[in-house]
Amino acid sequence: MHIKSILIASDLSARSDRALQRGFLLAHELDAQVQVVSIIDDSVPESLALELVDKFRAHLEASAKSIAENLPYTIHIETGDPIARLVEFVNSAEVDLVVMGRHRARRVFDGLRKTTVESVVSQSLTPVLLVTDPVQHGYARVLAPVAFSAACRQAVTTALSVAPEATYRVFHAWMAPFEGLTGGKTSDYARAVQRETAEQSATWSAGLPTKLPKVDLVQNGVGTSCYNEIKTFAPDLIAVGATTRTLSFTGLGSFAAELLRDPPADLLIARGAEY
Repeated sequence: MHIKSILIASDLSARSDRALQRGFLLAHELDAQVQVVSIIDDSVPESLALELVDKFRAHLEASAKSIAENLPYTIHIETGDPIARLVEFVNSAEVDLVVMGRHRARRVFDGLRKTTVESVVSQSLTPVLLVTDPVQHGYARVLAPVAFSAACRQAVTTALSVAPEATYRVFHAWMAPFEGLTGGKTSDYARAVQRETAEQSATWSAGLPTKLPKVDLVQNGVGTSCYNEIKTFAPDLIAVGATTRTLSFTGLGSFAAELLRDPPADLLIARGAEY
C-alpha cells in the first residue's frame, strides 16, 4: 500500500510530541499529507473550552511549523468526548495511517477501562502507529509476529510502506496441542502439526512482497517466542495484527493488547482487511 495521508492525534503531552515528530518524519519520507487532530473534553465549561481551543491551536501550530518545513498540513481542534470523538474522526478522515503517542500509565484505572489508545486501535478502520521511543531516524529493524490472519497481513504490508529499507524478521509461534500426551515436540503428531503450519504459512504468504523474508516457524508459545525475539533482534518497530486468536476485554487480541499496554518499541497495529 502507498501511504498518502497521515493523521496525527495529539493531547499536547510529551508523548504526543513524539507522535508528531514521527508522523511528520514519515510524511517527509512518503510525500504524504498530514492532519493533526486534538480533542478538548466537552465536560469543561464552555468559556474555558473556547479558550483552550485557541491555546491548543497555537501550541500545535508552533510545533508543526517547526518540523513541517514545506510539507502541507492541517490542524483540527474539536470539543467532545475525547475517546468517542477521536474514534469518529479517525474513521471519517479517509487517511492511510494514524499516529499516536503511548498512553499515560494509570495502574488502577488501566485495569478497569480501555485507554484512549486502546479504544482507537480496537475501533480504527486504519492501521495505527503507536510511538513510544524518541524519534531520531527512520525505522531500521521491524519484527512481525504473525498468526496467518488478514490483520497480520495488513500489519506487515503497512510496515513495508512505513519502513521500506528496514531489515525484517517475520515469525509464527506454534505448538502441537497436548504435547505432554502426544509424545512431545519431536513426536509424529508434532511433525504433522508442523507440516500443516507450514502449509498455512505458504498460503498466507502468497502474493506478499518479495522484500519480506520467509516466515520462520518457531515451536514455542506466542508470548515466550515474541519476547525472545525482541531480546535477540532488538526491533525499533513491531508490526502486529489487532485480532488473531483470542480476545481481551479491550476488544483486541490478547497478545496485541499486552503489547499495547507496555510497548517495548514503537508498535504498528492493523485490524485487517480482505485480501
